Amino acid sequence: RRLPLVKINSLKKENEFKRVFQKGDVFGNKAFVFYYIKNDLGENRLGIIVSKKVSKRAVIRNKIKRRTKEAYRRNEDSFSKGYDIILIAKESITQVPFSSLEKSLIHLFYKKNLMRP
Repeated sequence: RRLPLVKINSLKKENEFKRVFQKGDVFGNKAFVFYYIKNDLGENRLGIIVSKKVSKRAVIRNKIKRRTKEAYRRNEDSFSKGYDIILIAKESITQVPFSSLEKSLIHLFYKKNLMRP
């Protein structure tokens, strides 16, 4: 039996990304650059960017996006709601195991006080 797919709200439009880049706060660690800004929706929207600097191969870039989305989904309940978030993968992410990727993601939310108490 397969688990039902849980839809993660994502940033889709260019102007949504621009707003986060221009007005949002930024923070980073070894795996990600993390942009975020409050939205008035009561739920988080996620944007994931993996550039060709990380890997020239689309297969690898898509795998990184899938792993990042899964790490976010597994911990979504412990994150504060109501933010637009952009995660930009750094080049070093290709060597990072999933558990470390997940820890890096949690670290970003924790450092910026975006964890639920």
